[in-house]
Amino acid sequence: MKSRSTLIIILLTIVNVVHAEPIVLFDSGKTVPTYRYKQILQGISIPDFGKMWATDKAVEIDESNDSKDPANWLPVTTTKLSPGLIKPRKVRFDQLVSPVCIIGSDERSLAWIKKYRSVLLKNNVLCWLVSAKNLDEVQQVVTALSGVSMSPANGDAIAKFFSIKHYPVLITQRFIEQ
Repeated sequence: MKSRSTLIIILLTIVNVVHAEPIVLFDSGKTVPTYRYKQILQGISIPDFGKMWATDKAVEIDESNDSKDPANWLPVTTTKLSPGLIKPRKVRFDQLVSPVCIIGSDERSLAWIKKYRSVLLKNNVLCWLVSAKNLDEVQQVVTALSGVSMSPANGDAIAKFFSIKHYPVLITQRFIEQ
């Protein structure tokens, strides 16, 4: 009987913990809802994307509506961003949890990736691909990134949100720079 009451007490304690509200450690008052960022990143994160497309074997294109299949979101285009130079500037994006970079499949972006790949990898940067016409161009970018995370993104929304006109670019909480 004693072990039964001990078990009931333990179970009641666990039930209370499971149903407990989250504990807020710090609230700066600057919290913003995440739905704002879903408009920026229309694509989905595909962690094994590089493994899928950086191989030498022929890839059969799936004509289904599977959103994880790159063939279904190509071409990736933007009318508000183009390859070019930017002036570095200080910004304040406290809500940006980790750095992101904006890239295309053009020669300028590929050279930029080659130059900064180790820095992108070391800082766990997510690259948003805003321009690629076909799978060959995507494969070139994936090969250049070699381990850096990449996802397709809505370049027009990014241009508006971050007030930029050109890529490639690195965006952190405090800087926009090339």
